[in-house]
Order: sequence, then C-alpha cells, then structure tokens
Amino acid sequence: MKDESKTKKQLIDELKALNQQVAKIKRSEKKLKQVIEALKGSEERYRLATEHSNEGIIVVKGDERIFFNQKYLELTGYGRPEELVGKPLFAHIHPDDRERVETFIRRRQKGEPAPSRYEYRIIRRDGSVVWIEISTSVIAYKGEKASLGYLRDVTERKRAEEELRDSEQRLSSVIQGSPIPTFLIGKDHRVIYWNRALEELSRIKAEDVIGTREHWRAFYRSDRPCMADLIVDDALETVPDWYSGKFSKSRLLEEAYEATDFFPELGDEGRWLRFTAAAIRSSAGDLMGAVETLEDVTERKRAEEELTKIKRLESLGHFADGVAKDFDSLLSAILRNIFLAKVSVTKEDKAMEELLSVAEKAGLQAKELAHRLITFAKGGYLLRRVTSLEPILRETVANVLADSNVQCRFSIADDLWSSEIDDEQIQRVIRNIVLNAREAMPEGGMMDVAAENVTAQAKGGLPLKEGNYLKVSIRDRGVGISKENLSKIFDPYYTTKTARGQRGIGLGLAVCYSIVKNHGGLMTVESEPGSGTTFHIYLPAFPHAVAEPSSDSAGD
Repeated sequence: MKDESKTKKQLIDELKALNQQVAKIKRSEKKLKQVIEALKGSEERYRLATEHSNEGIIVVKGDERIFFNQKYLELTGYGRPEELVGKPLFAHIHPDDRERVETFIRRRQKGEPAPSRYEYRIIRRDGSVVWIEISTSVIAYKGEKASLGYLRDVTERKRAEEELRDSEQRLSSVIQGSPIPTFLIGKDHRVIYWNRALEELSRIKAEDVIGTREHWRAFYRSDRPCMADLIVDDALETVPDWYSGKFSKSRLLEEAYEATDFFPELGDEGRWLRFTAAAIRSSAGDLMGAVETLEDVTERKRAEEELTKIKRLESLGHFADGVAKDFDSLLSAILRNIFLAKVSVTKEDKAMEELLSVAEKAGLQAKELAHRLITFAKGGYLLRRVTSLEPILRETVANVLADSNVQCRFSIADDLWSSEIDDEQIQRVIRNIVLNAREAMPEGGMMDVAAENVTAQAKGGLPLKEGNYLKVSIRDRGVGISKENLSKIFDPYYTTKTARGQRGIGLGLAVCYSIVKNHGGLMTVESEPGSGTTFHIYLPAFPHAVAEPSSDSAGD
C-alpha cells in the first residue's frame, strides 16, 4: 500500500509540474503573440511610412533593386512595381550622368570614398527629364552591404537656379556692354561688378578691384566713402558732409541720389563726373547693395564755362562799347581844344606848350584805349578776304621772336584749308599770343605752333557751329597759369604781367578773344603751372576756296 500511495503522490506532483509548464508555455505564447502583433504593427507603420513618404526610397544591392516605394515609382514615371521588373538599374538615368552615378554607387558599396549626396537627371517613362537629389547610406542586407537612397525631385529648384544664372548673366552682359561707367557693391561694400567703361575711365582693371572695398581708388587719393557706400550704410543724412552743395535726391528713383563733382585724380587733368547711386533690394525688400553709374561731363562743363564766359564778355562788351564811344567823343573834344590852345600859345610861353603837349599825348593814349575797348566790344571793323593762314603764321611768329632766344617749331598741315579773315586783325591776335609766350620764357626755350583742319560736331563739347575750321595751337613752356586764374584769362583788365615785373593795360587777350569771336570762331586756353600754356584758335574754314595772296603788312 505504501508503494502504491507514493506513486500517486509522484503522479500528482508531476501533473502539477506539467500544469505549470503548460501555463508557462501559454504565457510564452501570449508574449510571442504580442511580439508578433507588435512586429506586424511595426511593419505596417514602416510600410505606411515608406508608401506615403514625400521622398522616393530605394534599396540597391549590386545591380538589383530589392526595394522601392510608391514615390520612387512616381518619380521615375512608372505606375506599378512590376513595370520595373527586368529594367536595368541605371536605364532611367540620363546618359550624361549615368557613368558618374554608377561610380558613386559602386564606391559606396565597396566602402570607398564617394559623396553621400549628389544630383543627377533621370529620364521618366514618358521621356521627360527631371532633376533628382539623392542622399545615400550603406546598410546591411542579409549579411551583405546594400545602398539605401532617399530621392526627391529638385527640378523646380534647378530651373530657378538656371533662371537666376541666366538673369545674372544678362545683368552682367548689360552692365559690361553699357557705355556708361558702372560699378556695384554688396552689403559688405565689396565690389561685385566693375564694367569695361569704368575700366577705361578709371584706368583700373576689374580684376584688381572686384571682391575688394577699394573702389574709392578710382576717384579719391585716400579711403573715403562713395555715394554708393552711404546708401549701403543707410547714412543718407551724412551725404551733405561729403557732397555739400553738389547733390540732389533723384526725381526718378527712390533711395537714389545724384551729384556732380570734379575729380582731380581721374585722367591726366581731372574729370567732371555726374553720378547717380541707388539702392538694390531683393524681391522681399531686403537691402542687397548699391549701384553707382557715372557720366563724364567734362566737355559739357567746359562748354558751359565757355558759354558763360562768352555771355559775360558780351555783357561787358555792350557796356564797354557805350562807354568807349562816349569816352572817344569826349576825348575828341578835349584834344581839339588842346590843339587850339597849343596854336594860341606864344613861342615865349614854353612851359605852357610843354604842358599842353603832355596833355595831348595822354589824350591820344586815352583815345587808343577807347579804340581798344571798341575793338573788344565789337571785334573791330573787319575787312575780310579768303586767305591762306600759313604765311601769316610764319611771318608773324618770326617777327615777334626776332632777336630773342626763343625758338619755334612749326607743324602745319600740307592741305591746310583757307579762311575768310581780316589779315591785320588775325596777325594782331597771333602777335599778342606769341609775345605772351616769349615773355613767359625769359630764359628762352622752344615753343610750338601747329595748324590743322578740324570738323566741329554738334556734341563736340565746344560752343561752335557744326562745320569746318582751322585750328591753330600755340604752346609755350613757360611758368603756366593756375587753375583759379585760367577762367579769368580773357577778362578785360586781367593781366599776369605785373606779377612778372612788367606792365600791361590788360586788354590784349580780351581784344584777341573778341576779334576771333567776331570772325565766327573761338579761342580757348589750356595751362598747367610749371608746364606751360597752350592757346587754341578756331577760325571758320573754306576747304574749296582759292586763297588770295596775303598782304605783306604785319601792322598792329
């Protein structure tokens, strides 16, 4: 009985142990079921994530696509996965990009250096071309290396970039091809564009200034802001500090200023520039930089100064004409009475006769002055005839320079045109200028006399009518004339002879100017202190006229 009872007890224990194992198995099955359900959920989430991703996803092993999502099908233009079965991996890649992409993928799979992000073109099923950007990484797939790629369509971005490049190229072409000197600076004041017209004006090459903040070198001796810099810094309240009395706000452009100024560093003798600077803003309104355009108005300024001089001299001429004629009439009466007084004086009254002679001499000198004033006012009374100017030039210069240590070098065109002139008055002009040149070189030296044919244009920068002219240039190498005095050189009673210890009544050049003007011509002057002075005389020419023999007279 004892053995039988023990057996039953063992069976019960074994049954209990078996029940425990069954319960344990059931618990394990439940957990396994939970794991399976979780795995199924994870797979569903992954499937949903890949199928509804905005990026194409592809896994590549060797030359085989082992996975791709719906977005990848859309990017390549295929509707169903089976349509890609049998299609070579690289078949849809643009032929020009295929070798490059293959190389990158092979290197990535082998663990060799290769870019993980790049762009290429694909040819869709319908033949259209789109740009793709792909980001790649290496993953393990069944114990082997594979490539995982995320793709997105960047066609619109590439098109925008291309349009931007085209726009920049067009802008560059417009700026470079413009005859208006132009430069652009960015927000950092660095030069972005410096066109060919500005290269010519400033004599600074684009490659020497682009990318630098040294655009000021073209205009100033030391570093200082240009108008464009003030606009970039939004420091418009300081514009008057730099361009006082020379600027105005543009009537055509917002955030733009205009100014006209003289730049002594430009060219050999400085240039007058009219310049406009304006802000450059993005489509969002953000300041990107500033553009400055420049116009060389030197010839226009000179023409304006010449016209102002002509008007001033005309005004003075009208006044001088009236005064001189009245003065001449009064002097005639005075001289007539002096003559009668001299006739009435007895031979014994020598003192009175001498006094009257002195008065008569002074009266005659005053009458000569009145005649000069009349000549200044009206240019004298012309007796014109068509004449060759060359013999007049050579003879007059030779007479003035006789017995001096000043030599003359002539440069006269062989086909020099004739001109309808008053010989004596033009001789007087040449004599006066050559005499001034001789006095400017007391130690002697070489002066140059040139004569050539020129044709004046409407926009030539000189107040001359269009047509043919003789241009006579007389250059000395004397002390020169300062810029502040140069504008007054043709004014009546202005003279520099006193400064040289000489005397002059100051009407010589004023009368010369008036004579030339009365001939329908123009007289200008250039000078640089220490380098000499050049007078230019323009006289209307008659290219096909037959010149009459010039007179032998060289009288004043």
